[in-house]
Amino acid sequence: MFVLGILAATMENAQAGPFSGPTFDPEKIDSGIPGFVGPDGDGQVTPDNFVNPIFEGWATGFKNYLPTSGVEAQWLTPQKTLGPVTGDVFDITSLGELNENEINSGVTPGQITLTFDTPIRNGSGADFAVFENGFEFEEGLFAELAYVEVASDGINFTRFPSTSLTSEAVEPFGILDSTNIYNLAGKHVNNAGVFEEEIFGSSWGTPFDLENLIESSDVKDGTLDLNQVNYVRIVDIPGNGAFLDDSNSPILDPYPTPIPGSGGFDLEAVGVINPVAIPEPESGLGFLVFAALGVGYKFTRKQ
Repeated sequence: MFVLGILAATMENAQAGPFSGPTFDPEKIDSGIPGFVGPDGDGQVTPDNFVNPIFEGWATGFKNYLPTSGVEAQWLTPQKTLGPVTGDVFDITSLGELNENEINSGVTPGQITLTFDTPIRNGSGADFAVFENGFEFEEGLFAELAYVEVASDGINFTRFPSTSLTSEAVEPFGILDSTNIYNLAGKHVNNAGVFEEEIFGSSWGTPFDLENLIESSDVKDGTLDLNQVNYVRIVDIPGNGAFLDDSNSPILDPYPTPIPGSGGFDLEAVGVINPVAIPEPESGLGFLVFAALGVGYKFTRKQ
């Protein structure tokens, strides 16, 4: 999903909903998390900005990458979801998109599970953020949405409760009002391109707070430990309304995706804000080893 020339005639203004817009919206509970910060401003991907240090870790592995049929080989690149966000609109893997016949036949949507060297814990505020490659326009956002699920054991996944207030079908070149969407990945802008050999653009991640799952049955029976989340699963949502939010309302986004071969949710990165704390080294030698292993993140294109 990387459309640069969306026709303005297809874009219709919508009434603002109760949730955040596609970037920074500090009055809302799900304001975007800037992927980059620095002298050029939060969320701006520029040569002088750097990856936001609020992220203490990133996805380091993947399993069960199960795209739908029809994804072109150049987007079957799950390794590009690992490591820090880049904002690069092409630095993604596609989950693919079910067609109407597949949806009616009960085919499972595309998905991928991310793993982490250090587990995620339930800390203060957002615990991690998901970056898609949505495009912002004056009238709204061109984006594709996905459910987000977490697990401690890699088997039993718990889905974040979500809300979609979009009331009408969205055309293939249509846009979304992000303020009508909550707890679905993809509602924030994240794309940048190269101009005169330097990269420029905007990068915002959708936040997820594990506290939202505190009352789930999986937490209550011990299946999910909110302080030991080892897996994050992203599941594409075909946007024709066949898939529902927690109120059984249809989830709508541009459908079918207008770019053949890269349909559905396009995952760029998953950043960890609240990792499980690493114990302090107990000896001077341990401290030296620990320090020697420390690394800093900087903007690099994932291979």
